[in-house]
Amino acid sequence: MFLDGLEKKAVELIRAKFRVETEIIDSDNELSLVVRSLFNDEIVHSHKQDLIPLYNAFRNRIQKESPH
Repeated sequence: MFLDGLEKKAVELIRAKFRVETEIIDSDNELSLVVRSLFNDEIVHSHKQDLIPLYNAFRNRIQKESPH
């Protein structure tokens, strides 16, 4: 039981210092989503996802559904 309380407190302390930020890059030659995981305001992991395939999928779906 004692360890359960310590583990819970440790998780709460980590959670308070952890956050995730997202940024959408929308320029003439790029459409991306950047996700940054931060701990104590330091980036511990960053990932960039190309959104052009998602954009194309939505565009194709909308074009198929709209009357010409």
